[in-house]
Amino acid sequence: MKSPNQNDVEEVKRVGKFGLVGILNTLLDFVIFNVLGHFAHLSAVPANLISTTCAMTFSFFANKEMVFKRTGGSMLKQGLIFYTVTAFGLYVLQTGTIHILTDVWTYPTMLAADVSHILGLNQWSGDTFIVKNTAKAAGTVLSLVWNYLMYKLVVFRP
Repeated sequence: MKSPNQNDVEEVKRVGKFGLVGILNTLLDFVIFNVLGHFAHLSAVPANLISTTCAMTFSFFANKEMVFKRTGGSMLKQGLIFYTVTAFGLYVLQTGTIHILTDVWTYPTMLAADVSHILGLNQWSGDTFIVKNTAKAAGTVLSLVWNYLMYKLVVFRP
């Protein structure tokens, strides 16, 4: 049996690995999101649906092997639960946040655009880029918390 301190240390390590996988996953997601928006001229929601699907596939294998180290059980069952949990986080929570912050309640994203003007950061990107990526970042934070809790408690539980 592990001591409470050992459990705490293991949890901190797991959260750190989850963070690292999340950074890589998020970079992949944002790159695909922006490439699709810029080169394929897709609007924010369809670009997000495609980019998150690609990132989700990477995330399953990275979290299974590196973070939660789940080797037993049915990969098909884990995959289905993972995709269900992650799909809710990405397609409902994240995409809903993007929709709200770009189409319904634009004050926070427009404030971010205004701040970029004040700081002189808008010379490298336009307001649309700032608005879309601020909304995407907010949705990412919300889905990140959801995903970690659900992966730990439901998908990859021992």
